[in-house]
Amino acid sequence: MPSLCTTRWSSSAHAQRRTHILLLCWLTALIAVSILPPPAPVAAAPQLILPTPPGAPWVVIQGYACGTHNAWDRYSLDLAQVGGPTYDAPIRAAAAGQVWYWEARSGTIILSHGDGFFTMYTHMGRAVSTDPGHAFEAGETLGYAGDRGAPGVPHLHFTAFTANRDGWSGKKSVPLHFAEGYDLPEIGGCSQHQGTVVTAAALQPPQISFSTEAQPNIWYNSDQRVEFTSQWGGGGLSQSWDVDPAGDAPMFPGNIDGYANLADAGEGMHTLDVRVWGPDGRQSLAAYGPMGYDITPPSNPSAIDDLHAAAGMPINVAWDVGGDALSGVAGYRVYIGTDEDGRDEWFTEEPLIRTPPLAAGRYVVRVQTLDRAGNTSDWATIGVIIVE
Repeated sequence: MPSLCTTRWSSSAHAQRRTHILLLCWLTALIAVSILPPPAPVAAAPQLILPTPPGAPWVVIQGYACGTHNAWDRYSLDLAQVGGPTYDAPIRAAAAGQVWYWEARSGTIILSHGDGFFTMYTHMGRAVSTDPGHAFEAGETLGYAGDRGAPGVPHLHFTAFTANRDGWSGKKSVPLHFAEGYDLPEIGGCSQHQGTVVTAAALQPPQISFSTEAQPNIWYNSDQRVEFTSQWGGGGLSQSWDVDPAGDAPMFPGNIDGYANLADAGEGMHTLDVRVWGPDGRQSLAAYGPMGYDITPPSNPSAIDDLHAAAGMPINVAWDVGGDALSGVAGYRVYIGTDEDGRDEWFTEEPLIRTPPLAAGRYVVRVQTLDRAGNTSDWATIGVIIVE
């Protein structure tokens, strides 16, 4: 049955009624439109920076709307480094965000940037963190390029997309433009923008951090490993003990982290100096230390004259300090007794003790010198006490 609003009127006598009903239909439609929920506002996408290492040219090897880039992820780019190893190259967050999803099989990490906006980085060889909610700053290294899900073809598959609140439904990729000035709109055709070379800009100079159990201004008698890493790096690094590394060229091009062994510096107090280059050539210098390395045992004090005491009385025993050219003498273990090879845990920092009351007899005074690195001398008899 046709509705009132679509009924044909055959009689002019009904014209007035027809006008009234048409007006009612129009008002009903207007009211229906007015009570519909308004469209959800479109959140402004964050400004994106290129996810590739700053200063290094990368080329689009597969662009928009072709091959695997022809569904919801139409506006995706496959990127590979120009004239350099793509594999294990640092990949950085295109905007500040949090880890939303990680899939190990394809090496896919997705960052959420809020308001239904996401960025996706695929074929990663390894990730800095896959913990949900882990926050990355814009430009911070979030992982390293690989070939997971695309064996033998290391590259970065990058997509920016919007989605509903659940992050999965309503996914739709968006054309890309980057703060470095690269605008990549829809231009039609297959693999749009293929062959385009892009170079990311650095946001700040490199930052260097150290990790070690060794503490500054402490002496050690065993080797200590000092590890270091850099953020915003990628151009290489140099390292040396006790002198600033030269700034002309990195000793280890492309490296972002490394380590040094204290024993390689030899005995003494040493400071590790590290210089890191950003991919754009900017440099930062940092130092850790000083730390002491001493594996030479201290020497014992020289012998003292025989001492005499009355039975039942204590006696003061003093000696010259032991010797240690590096870390210095920390103190002495002392034995006083009748055993010619005796040892004890009695410890004194000063070259002086006061014995307890002694019975009549002959007692040997034996010491072992300790240095501040934990080295010890052999036990040695330095004197005799005669108690009468």
